[in-house]
Amino acid sequence: MRTYRWLALCAMVCAAGTAAADWAAWEIDGNTNDADWPALAVSPGNTAVIAWEEEGVGVWTRTMDAYFGDEIIAYPPTFHGPGHRPVVAWTWRGFLLVWTDGWNLVYRYGDELGWGDPSLTIPAGRDLAEARLDLQGCAEPGWSVGWLACTLPAGAGVDHWSVRFNKGSYDPPELLAAGSAEWGAAQVAQVPHVPQPLPRVYYFPEFTRLGHRDGQADGGWSPPVLLPAESYGAACDARAHADGRQAVLSLGPQPTCPCNTVHYSEQDDAGNWSAPLTLLESHDEYDWPFCPQVAWGDGDEVHAFWVQPTYNAWMEPGRVHLEYRHRTGGVWLDESAALEPYERRSLGLQVALATTARGDPLFAWTRQDTLISGPQPRRVWLARPRAAVAAPAAEGGGMELSAWPNPGRSRLAFAGSAPAGAPATLAVYDLAGRRVAAPALSADGAGRFTAVWDGRDGAGREAPAGVYLLRLDAGGRSVTRRAVLAR
Repeated sequence: MRTYRWLALCAMVCAAGTAAADWAAWEIDGNTNDADWPALAVSPGNTAVIAWEEEGVGVWTRTMDAYFGDEIIAYPPTFHGPGHRPVVAWTWRGFLLVWTDGWNLVYRYGDELGWGDPSLTIPAGRDLAEARLDLQGCAEPGWSVGWLACTLPAGAGVDHWSVRFNKGSYDPPELLAAGSAEWGAAQVAQVPHVPQPLPRVYYFPEFTRLGHRDGQADGGWSPPVLLPAESYGAACDARAHADGRQAVLSLGPQPTCPCNTVHYSEQDDAGNWSAPLTLLESHDEYDWPFCPQVAWGDGDEVHAFWVQPTYNAWMEPGRVHLEYRHRTGGVWLDESAALEPYERRSLGLQVALATTARGDPLFAWTRQDTLISGPQPRRVWLARPRAAVAAPAAEGGGMELSAWPNPGRSRLAFAGSAPAGAPATLAVYDLAGRRVAAPALSADGAGRFTAVWDGRDGAGREAPAGVYLLRLDAGGRSVTRRAVLAR
Protein backbone atom coordinates (compact mmCIF):
# COMPACT_ATOMS: atom_id res chain seq x y z
CA MET A 1 0.00 0.00 0.00
CA ARG A 2 1.27 3.46 -0.80
CA THR A 3 2.29 5.56 2.19
CA TYR A 4 1.75 9.29 1.92
CA ARG A 5 3.83 11.58 4.08
CA TRP A 6 1.71 14.67 3.79
CA LEU A 7 0.99 16.09 7.21
CA ALA A 8 -1.85 18.44 6.34
CA LEU A 9 -2.99 21.09 3.96
CA CYS A 10 -1.82 24.51 5.00
CA ALA A 11 -2.97 28.00 4.06
CA MET A 12 -0.23 30.60 3.72
CA VAL A 13 -0.48 34.34 3.27
CA CYS A 14 0.73 35.47 -0.15
CA ALA A 15 3.90 37.59 -0.05
CA ALA A 16 2.62 39.93 -2.69
CA GLY A 17 4.44 43.14 -1.75
CA THR A 18 3.43 46.08 -3.93
CA ALA A 19 2.67 44.07 -7.06
CA ALA A 20 -0.09 44.98 -9.46
CA ALA A 21 -3.48 43.97 -8.06
CA ASP A 22 -4.06 41.76 -11.09
CA TRP A 23 -1.27 39.35 -10.06
CA ALA A 24 -0.79 36.99 -7.13
CA ALA A 25 2.69 35.94 -5.98
CA TRP A 26 4.05 33.72 -3.25
CA GLU A 27 7.49 33.27 -1.71
CA ILE A 28 8.30 29.73 -0.62
CA ASP A 29 10.35 30.17 2.54
CA GLY A 30 11.97 27.74 4.93
CA ASN A 31 15.21 26.91 3.09
CA THR A 32 18.42 27.79 4.95
CA ASN A 33 20.67 27.67 1.87
CA ASP A 34 20.19 29.22 -1.57
CA ALA A 35 17.45 27.74 -3.78
CA ASP A 36 17.95 27.40 -7.53
CA TRP A 37 16.80 25.51 -10.64
CA PRO A 38 13.01 25.92 -10.22
CA ALA A 39 10.84 23.58 -12.32
CA LEU A 40 7.06 23.50 -12.75
CA ALA A 41 4.35 21.06 -13.85
CA VAL A 42 0.55 21.22 -13.68
CA SER A 43 -1.95 18.34 -13.77
CA PRO A 44 -5.20 18.34 -15.77
CA GLY A 45 -6.94 18.90 -12.43
CA ASN A 46 -4.89 22.11 -11.92
CA THR A 47 -2.65 20.76 -9.19
CA ALA A 48 0.80 22.32 -9.54
CA VAL A 49 4.17 20.95 -8.43
CA ILE A 50 7.17 23.24 -8.01
CA ALA A 51 10.58 21.56 -7.71
CA TRP A 52 13.88 23.18 -6.78
CA GLU A 53 17.40 22.47 -5.56
CA GLU A 54 18.62 23.73 -2.21
CA GLU A 55 22.37 24.24 -2.44
CA GLY A 56 24.31 21.67 -0.44
CA VAL A 57 21.10 19.95 0.68
CA GLY A 58 19.22 18.41 -2.25
CA VAL A 59 15.91 18.34 -4.10
CA TRP A 60 12.57 19.60 -2.79
CA THR A 61 9.03 19.82 -4.14
CA ARG A 62 5.83 21.48 -3.05
CA THR A 63 2.33 20.64 -4.28
CA MET A 64 -0.42 23.26 -4.42
CA ASP A 65 -3.50 24.55 -6.18
CA ALA A 66 -2.34 26.20 -9.42
CA TYR A 67 -5.02 28.89 -8.95
CA PHE A 68 -3.70 30.25 -5.68
CA GLY A 69 -4.73 33.72 -4.56
CA ASP A 70 -4.15 35.75 -1.38
CA GLU A 71 -4.00 32.45 0.47
CA ILE A 72 -2.06 29.42 -0.76
CA ILE A 73 -3.63 26.00 -0.42
CA ALA A 74 -0.53 23.82 -0.41
CA TYR A 75 0.96 20.69 1.11
CA PRO A 76 4.12 20.98 3.21
CA PRO A 77 7.36 20.69 1.19
CA THR A 78 8.74 17.22 0.46
CA PHE A 79 12.47 16.48 0.56
CA HIS A 80 13.48 13.83 -1.97
CA GLY A 81 17.16 13.41 -1.15
CA PRO A 82 20.54 14.78 -2.26
CA GLY A 83 20.91 15.87 -5.84
CA HIS A 84 20.85 18.65 -8.38
CA ARG A 85 18.84 20.36 -11.11
CA PRO A 86 15.40 18.71 -10.84
CA VAL A 87 12.85 18.62 -13.64
CA VAL A 88 9.18 17.64 -13.32
CA ALA A 89 6.36 16.80 -15.72
CA TRP A 90 2.79 15.50 -15.69
CA THR A 91 2.30 12.05 -17.24
CA TRP A 92 -0.54 9.56 -17.48
CA ARG A 93 1.00 7.89 -14.40
CA GLY A 94 0.97 11.16 -12.46
CA PHE A 95 3.85 13.51 -11.77
CA LEU A 96 7.35 12.39 -12.77
CA LEU A 97 10.32 14.01 -11.01
CA VAL A 98 13.91 13.50 -12.24
CA TRP A 99 17.21 14.85 -10.89
CA THR A 100 20.92 14.04 -10.87
CA ASP A 101 22.96 12.63 -7.99
CA GLY A 102 26.60 11.83 -8.64
CA TRP A 103 26.82 9.32 -11.48
CA ASN A 104 23.10 8.51 -11.38
CA LEU A 105 19.82 9.88 -12.62
CA VAL A 106 17.15 9.60 -9.93
CA TYR A 107 13.42 9.52 -10.65
CA ARG A 108 10.21 9.28 -8.69
CA TYR A 109 6.48 9.13 -9.45
CA GLY A 110 3.76 10.89 -7.50
CA ASP A 111 0.21 12.10 -7.94
CA GLU A 112 -1.98 14.98 -6.82
CA LEU A 113 -1.98 13.58 -3.28
CA GLY A 114 1.71 12.92 -2.73
CA TRP A 115 4.89 11.06 -3.64
CA GLY A 116 3.96 7.54 -2.64
CA ASP A 117 6.46 5.71 -4.89
CA PRO A 118 10.09 5.33 -3.76
CA SER A 119 12.93 6.97 -5.66
CA LEU A 120 14.68 4.82 -8.27
CA THR A 121 18.06 5.29 -9.97
CA ILE A 122 19.37 5.03 -13.53
CA PRO A 123 23.15 4.46 -13.72
CA ALA A 124 24.62 6.95 -16.20
CA GLY A 125 28.19 5.71 -16.22
CA ARG A 126 29.41 9.32 -16.16
CA ASP A 127 29.67 12.15 -13.67
CA LEU A 128 26.47 14.21 -13.93
CA ALA A 129 27.66 17.19 -11.89
CA GLU A 130 27.34 19.52 -14.91
CA ALA A 131 24.39 17.78 -16.58
CA ARG A 132 21.43 19.81 -17.84
CA LEU A 133 18.03 18.07 -17.98
CA ASP A 134 14.71 18.63 -19.70
CA LEU A 135 11.61 16.46 -19.32
CA GLN A 136 8.45 15.97 -21.40
CA GLY A 137 5.61 13.89 -19.99
CA CYS A 138 3.22 11.78 -22.05
CA ALA A 139 -0.39 12.32 -20.96
CA GLU A 140 -1.94 9.60 -23.18
CA PRO A 141 -1.89 6.13 -21.55
CA GLY A 142 0.24 3.48 -23.24
CA TRP A 143 3.78 2.15 -23.14
CA SER A 144 5.62 5.48 -22.97
CA VAL A 145 5.38 7.64 -19.85
CA GLY A 146 7.85 10.44 -20.57
CA TRP A 147 11.12 11.41 -22.25
CA LEU A 148 14.23 12.99 -20.74
CA ALA A 149 16.97 14.92 -22.53
CA CYS A 150 20.35 15.08 -20.81
CA THR A 151 23.19 17.34 -21.99
CA LEU A 152 26.70 16.58 -20.72
CA PRO A 153 30.08 18.26 -21.29
CA ALA A 154 32.32 16.20 -23.57
CA GLY A 155 35.74 17.61 -24.37
CA ALA A 156 35.32 21.02 -26.00
CA GLY A 157 31.62 20.41 -26.66
CA VAL A 158 28.62 18.54 -25.31
CA ASP A 159 26.87 15.21 -25.84
CA HIS A 160 23.07 14.95 -25.92
CA TRP A 161 21.42 11.84 -24.49
CA SER A 162 17.83 10.68 -24.21
CA VAL A 163 16.05 8.38 -21.73
CA ARG A 164 12.57 6.98 -22.37
CA PHE A 165 10.48 6.19 -19.32
CA ASN A 166 7.93 3.42 -19.89
CA LYS A 167 5.26 1.77 -17.78
CA GLY A 168 7.66 -1.04 -16.89
CA SER A 169 10.73 1.03 -16.02
CA TYR A 170 12.96 2.88 -18.50
CA ASP A 171 14.98 2.25 -21.65
CA PRO A 172 18.78 2.56 -21.42
CA PRO A 173 20.13 6.05 -22.20
CA GLU A 174 20.64 6.67 -25.93
CA LEU A 175 23.23 9.00 -27.44
CA LEU A 176 21.49 11.35 -29.89
CA ALA A 177 24.33 13.71 -30.80
CA ALA A 178 28.02 13.65 -29.83
CA GLY A 179 30.49 16.50 -29.62
CA SER A 180 28.18 19.43 -30.41
CA ALA A 181 30.23 22.63 -30.35
CA GLU A 182 27.34 24.79 -29.09
CA TRP A 183 26.82 24.28 -25.35
CA GLY A 184 23.06 24.90 -25.20
CA ALA A 185 21.03 22.22 -23.40
CA ALA A 186 18.74 19.91 -25.38
CA GLN A 187 14.98 20.37 -24.97
CA VAL A 188 12.15 17.85 -25.38
CA ALA A 189 8.77 18.38 -27.03
CA GLN A 190 6.46 15.84 -28.67
CA VAL A 191 4.89 15.19 -32.07
CA PRO A 192 1.41 13.70 -32.67
CA HIS A 193 1.14 9.98 -33.29
CA VAL A 194 -1.44 7.26 -32.66
CA PRO A 195 -1.84 5.69 -30.12
CA GLN A 196 0.72 7.86 -28.28
CA PRO A 197 2.74 10.96 -29.17
CA LEU A 198 6.43 10.55 -29.95
CA PRO A 199 9.34 12.61 -28.58
CA ARG A 200 11.19 15.37 -30.41
CA VAL A 201 14.56 16.50 -29.03
CA TYR A 202 15.86 19.94 -30.02
CA TYR A 203 19.58 20.70 -29.74
CA PHE A 204 22.30 22.90 -31.27
CA PRO A 205 24.34 20.71 -33.64
CA GLU A 206 26.56 23.62 -34.70
CA PHE A 207 27.05 27.34 -34.21
CA THR A 208 23.95 29.40 -35.26
CA ARG A 209 21.87 26.29 -36.05
CA LEU A 210 19.06 24.54 -34.18
CA GLY A 211 18.10 21.01 -35.13
CA HIS A 212 15.94 18.17 -33.89
CA ARG A 213 15.55 14.41 -34.02
CA ASP A 214 12.14 12.74 -33.75
CA GLY A 215 11.49 9.46 -31.97
CA GLN A 216 10.08 6.68 -34.13
CA ALA A 217 7.30 4.21 -33.35
CA ASP A 218 9.79 1.31 -33.57
CA GLY A 219 12.00 2.88 -30.91
CA GLY A 220 14.60 4.46 -33.19
CA TRP A 221 15.27 8.08 -34.07
CA SER A 222 14.96 10.09 -37.28
CA PRO A 223 18.06 11.62 -38.90
CA PRO A 224 18.85 15.17 -37.69
CA VAL A 225 16.75 17.97 -39.22
CA LEU A 226 17.94 21.60 -39.16
CA LEU A 227 15.64 24.59 -38.81
CA PRO A 228 16.05 26.90 -41.83
CA ALA A 229 17.25 30.06 -40.03
CA GLU A 230 20.86 30.53 -38.89
CA SER A 231 20.22 32.65 -35.81
CA TYR A 232 20.05 30.20 -32.90
CA GLY A 233 22.38 29.58 -29.98
CA ALA A 234 23.13 29.50 -26.26
CA ALA A 235 19.72 28.26 -24.98
CA CYS A 236 16.20 27.44 -26.13
CA ASP A 237 12.89 25.98 -25.02
CA ALA A 238 10.33 24.11 -27.12
CA ARG A 239 6.74 22.98 -26.64
CA ALA A 240 4.17 21.30 -28.86
CA HIS A 241 0.55 22.31 -29.42
CA ALA A 242 -2.11 19.61 -29.34
CA ASP A 243 -2.54 20.00 -33.12
CA GLY A 244 1.17 19.37 -33.74
CA ARG A 245 2.46 22.92 -34.09
CA GLN A 246 5.82 23.58 -32.45
CA ALA A 247 6.79 26.70 -30.50
CA VAL A 248 10.50 27.50 -29.98
CA LEU A 249 11.87 30.37 -27.88
CA SER A 250 15.61 30.73 -28.35
CA LEU A 251 18.53 33.01 -27.71
CA GLY A 252 20.90 33.92 -30.50
CA PRO A 253 24.54 32.87 -30.95
CA GLN A 254 26.41 34.24 -27.94
CA PRO A 255 28.42 37.41 -28.74
CA THR A 256 31.58 38.38 -26.84
CA CYS A 257 29.70 41.13 -24.95
CA PRO A 258 27.31 40.42 -22.01
CA CYS A 259 24.35 40.61 -24.38
CA ASN A 260 22.15 38.53 -26.65
CA THR A 261 18.65 38.47 -28.12
CA VAL A 262 15.45 36.44 -27.74
CA HIS A 263 13.36 35.31 -30.66
CA TYR A 264 10.33 33.13 -31.31
CA SER A 265 9.89 30.58 -34.10
CA GLU A 266 6.86 28.42 -34.88
CA GLN A 267 6.33 25.37 -37.06
CA ASP A 268 2.83 25.08 -38.52
CA ASP A 269 0.91 21.84 -38.85
CA ALA A 270 2.23 21.48 -42.42
CA GLY A 271 5.84 21.48 -41.20
CA ASN A 272 6.79 25.02 -42.26
CA TRP A 273 8.87 27.18 -39.93
CA SER A 274 8.28 30.90 -39.46
CA ALA A 275 11.18 33.34 -39.57
CA PRO A 276 12.51 34.09 -36.05
CA LEU A 277 10.66 37.03 -34.48
CA THR A 278 12.68 39.14 -32.02
CA LEU A 279 10.92 39.66 -28.67
CA LEU A 280 13.72 41.39 -26.75
CA GLU A 281 13.19 44.90 -25.37
CA SER A 282 16.40 46.72 -24.44
CA HIS A 283 16.68 48.24 -20.94
CA ASP A 284 20.32 49.34 -20.90
CA GLU A 285 23.48 49.45 -23.01
CA TYR A 286 23.76 45.66 -22.77
CA ASP A 287 20.89 43.20 -22.24
CA TRP A 288 21.78 39.58 -21.57
CA PRO A 289 18.74 37.25 -21.49
CA PHE A 290 18.89 33.82 -19.87
CA CYS A 291 16.69 30.74 -19.53
CA PRO A 292 14.00 31.21 -22.24
CA GLN A 293 10.72 29.47 -21.41
CA VAL A 294 7.74 28.99 -23.75
CA ALA A 295 4.29 27.42 -23.33
CA TRP A 296 1.07 27.23 -25.32
CA GLY A 297 -1.99 28.82 -23.79
CA ASP A 298 -5.63 28.61 -24.86
CA GLY A 299 -6.05 28.15 -28.62
CA ASP A 300 -3.39 30.19 -30.42
CA GLU A 301 -2.13 31.90 -27.26
CA VAL A 302 1.58 31.61 -26.51
CA HIS A 303 3.41 32.61 -23.32
CA ALA A 304 7.14 33.47 -23.30
CA PHE A 305 9.20 34.12 -20.16
CA TRP A 306 12.88 34.72 -19.39
CA VAL A 307 15.22 36.58 -17.01
CA GLN A 308 17.28 39.50 -18.36
CA PRO A 309 20.29 41.03 -16.54
CA THR A 310 21.46 44.42 -17.80
CA TYR A 311 24.80 46.25 -17.93
CA ASN A 312 25.71 49.87 -18.59
CA ALA A 313 28.32 51.12 -21.06
CA TRP A 314 31.10 50.43 -18.51
CA MET A 315 29.93 46.83 -18.11
CA GLU A 316 28.63 47.51 -14.62
CA PRO A 317 25.64 45.33 -13.65
CA GLY A 318 22.25 46.99 -13.38
CA ARG A 319 18.71 45.83 -12.76
CA VAL A 320 17.75 42.24 -13.53
CA HIS A 321 14.38 42.02 -15.29
CA LEU A 322 11.66 39.37 -15.44
CA GLU A 323 10.43 39.49 -19.04
CA TYR A 324 6.98 38.18 -20.03
CA ARG A 325 5.48 38.25 -23.52
CA HIS A 326 1.98 37.05 -24.34
CA ARG A 327 0.66 36.36 -27.84
CA THR A 328 -3.09 36.76 -28.00
CA GLY A 329 -5.21 37.39 -31.08
CA GLY A 330 -2.07 37.03 -33.19
CA VAL A 331 -0.39 40.03 -31.46
CA TRP A 332 2.57 39.86 -29.07
CA LEU A 333 2.07 41.96 -25.92
CA ASP A 334 4.76 42.94 -23.42
CA GLU A 335 3.19 42.25 -20.00
CA SER A 336 6.41 42.46 -17.99
CA ALA A 337 5.28 45.53 -16.03
CA ALA A 338 3.24 43.35 -13.65
CA LEU A 339 6.44 41.57 -12.59
CA GLU A 340 8.52 44.70 -11.98
CA PRO A 341 7.76 44.79 -8.21
CA TYR A 342 9.53 41.45 -7.84
CA GLU A 343 12.70 42.40 -9.72
CA ARG A 344 16.02 42.68 -7.87
CA ARG A 345 19.67 42.53 -8.82
CA SER A 346 19.71 39.33 -6.81
CA LEU A 347 17.32 37.44 -9.11
CA GLY A 348 18.58 33.99 -10.04
CA LEU A 349 19.29 33.16 -13.67
CA GLN A 350 16.92 30.17 -13.84
CA VAL A 351 13.15 30.57 -14.26
CA ALA A 352 10.26 28.26 -15.06
CA LEU A 353 6.90 28.48 -16.86
CA ALA A 354 3.94 26.11 -17.09
CA THR A 355 0.29 26.43 -18.12
CA THR A 356 -2.86 24.94 -16.62
CA ALA A 357 -5.37 22.76 -18.44
CA ARG A 358 -7.14 25.98 -19.44
CA GLY A 359 -3.94 27.54 -20.77
CA ASP A 360 -3.37 30.03 -17.93
CA PRO A 361 0.31 30.70 -17.11
CA LEU A 362 2.18 29.97 -13.89
CA PHE A 363 5.68 31.46 -13.35
CA ALA A 364 8.59 30.64 -11.02
CA TRP A 365 11.93 32.26 -10.28
CA THR A 366 14.43 32.63 -7.41
CA ARG A 367 15.40 35.79 -5.54
CA GLN A 368 17.58 36.80 -2.63
CA ASP A 369 16.37 39.54 -0.29
CA THR A 370 18.29 41.48 2.35
CA LEU A 371 16.74 42.25 5.72
CA ILE A 372 18.10 44.27 8.65
CA SER A 373 19.73 41.09 9.91
CA GLY A 374 21.57 40.64 6.61
CA PRO A 375 21.18 38.76 3.31
CA GLN A 376 18.63 35.96 3.32
CA PRO A 377 18.94 32.72 1.35
CA ARG A 378 17.74 32.86 -2.25
CA ARG A 379 14.18 31.54 -2.32
CA VAL A 380 11.66 30.35 -4.87
CA TRP A 381 8.80 32.62 -5.94
CA LEU A 382 5.61 31.71 -7.78
CA ALA A 383 3.27 34.09 -9.58
CA ARG A 384 0.20 34.03 -11.79
CA PRO A 385 -2.28 36.54 -13.24
CA ARG A 386 -5.34 36.91 -11.03
CA ALA A 387 -7.49 37.16 -14.15
CA ALA A 388 -7.16 33.38 -14.41
CA VAL A 389 -9.75 31.63 -12.22
CA ALA A 390 -9.98 27.94 -11.54
CA ALA A 391 -13.65 27.11 -12.06
CA PRO A 392 -15.67 28.06 -15.16
CA ALA A 393 -18.89 29.99 -14.72
CA ALA A 394 -21.73 27.52 -14.48
CA GLU A 395 -25.37 27.14 -13.68
CA GLY A 396 -25.04 29.24 -10.54
CA GLY A 397 -25.52 32.58 -12.31
CA GLY A 398 -21.82 33.45 -12.30
CA MET A 399 -21.04 31.60 -9.07
CA GLU A 400 -17.97 29.37 -9.10
CA LEU A 401 -16.81 26.50 -6.94
CA SER A 402 -13.88 24.10 -7.21
CA ALA A 403 -12.28 21.54 -4.88
CA TRP A 404 -8.61 20.61 -4.62
CA PRO A 405 -7.18 18.05 -4.62
CA ASN A 406 -10.00 15.95 -6.00
CA PRO A 407 -9.86 13.16 -4.88
CA GLY A 408 -8.59 14.50 -1.57
CA ARG A 409 -6.91 12.51 1.15
CA SER A 410 -8.38 13.43 4.55
CA ARG A 411 -8.87 17.12 3.61
CA LEU A 412 -10.36 19.16 0.78
CA ALA A 413 -9.70 22.80 -0.06
CA PHE A 414 -12.28 24.94 -1.87
CA ALA A 415 -12.05 28.10 -3.93
CA GLY A 416 -14.62 30.05 -5.89
CA SER A 417 -16.70 33.19 -6.10
CA ALA A 418 -20.18 34.46 -5.41
CA PRO A 419 -21.94 37.80 -6.02
CA ALA A 420 -20.08 40.48 -4.05
CA GLY A 421 -21.94 41.52 -0.93
CA ALA A 422 -24.31 38.54 -0.90
CA PRO A 423 -24.11 36.31 2.21
CA ALA A 424 -22.67 32.96 1.12
CA THR A 425 -22.68 29.52 2.75
CA LEU A 426 -20.93 26.31 1.81
CA ALA A 427 -22.16 22.87 2.86
CA VAL A 428 -20.96 19.28 2.31
CA TYR A 429 -23.61 16.56 1.82
CA ASP A 430 -23.37 12.81 1.45
CA LEU A 431 -25.15 11.06 -1.40
CA ALA A 432 -28.17 10.39 0.85
CA GLY A 433 -28.68 14.16 1.13
CA ARG A 434 -27.55 14.44 4.77
CA ARG A 435 -25.53 17.54 5.60
CA VAL A 436 -22.11 16.43 6.84
CA ALA A 437 -20.26 19.70 7.40
CA ALA A 438 -20.42 23.47 6.80
CA PRO A 439 -16.86 24.75 6.22
CA ALA A 440 -16.33 28.41 7.09
CA LEU A 441 -15.65 30.72 4.15
CA SER A 442 -12.72 33.13 4.06
CA ALA A 443 -13.80 35.93 1.68
CA ASP A 444 -11.84 38.85 0.21
CA GLY A 445 -14.75 41.30 -0.10
CA ALA A 446 -14.80 41.10 -3.91
CA GLY A 447 -16.80 37.88 -4.03
CA ARG A 448 -13.84 35.47 -4.04
CA PHE A 449 -13.46 32.98 -1.21
CA THR A 450 -11.51 29.97 0.03
CA ALA A 451 -12.41 27.27 2.55
CA VAL A 452 -10.97 24.04 3.95
CA TRP A 453 -12.87 20.93 5.07
CA ASP A 454 -10.93 18.73 7.49
CA GLY A 455 -12.84 15.60 6.49
CA ARG A 456 -14.89 15.50 9.70
CA ASP A 457 -18.60 15.86 10.35
CA GLY A 458 -20.24 18.42 12.62
CA ALA A 459 -19.56 16.23 15.67
CA GLY A 460 -15.83 15.98 14.92
CA ARG A 461 -15.94 12.38 13.65
CA GLU A 462 -14.02 11.35 10.53
CA ALA A 463 -16.33 11.18 7.53
CA PRO A 464 -16.04 7.91 5.59
CA ALA A 465 -14.31 7.77 2.25
CA GLY A 466 -16.64 8.32 -0.67
CA VAL A 467 -18.32 10.82 -2.98
CA TYR A 468 -19.71 14.03 -1.49
CA LEU A 469 -21.79 16.89 -2.85
CA LEU A 470 -20.56 20.45 -2.30
CA ARG A 471 -23.22 23.17 -2.38
CA LEU A 472 -22.58 26.90 -2.44
CA ASP A 473 -25.57 29.19 -1.74
CA ALA A 474 -25.55 32.98 -2.15
CA GLY A 475 -28.09 35.61 -3.09
CA GLY A 476 -30.84 33.08 -3.77
CA ARG A 477 -28.63 31.09 -6.16
CA SER A 478 -26.70 27.88 -5.74
CA VAL A 479 -24.09 25.77 -7.47
CA THR A 480 -23.22 22.14 -6.73
CA ARG A 481 -20.03 20.14 -7.33
CA ARG A 482 -18.90 16.59 -6.59
CA ALA A 483 -15.74 15.69 -4.72
CA VAL A 484 -14.15 12.45 -3.55
CA LEU A 485 -12.70 11.98 -0.07
CA ALA A 486 -10.07 9.25 0.12
CA ARG A 487 -8.74 7.60 3.27
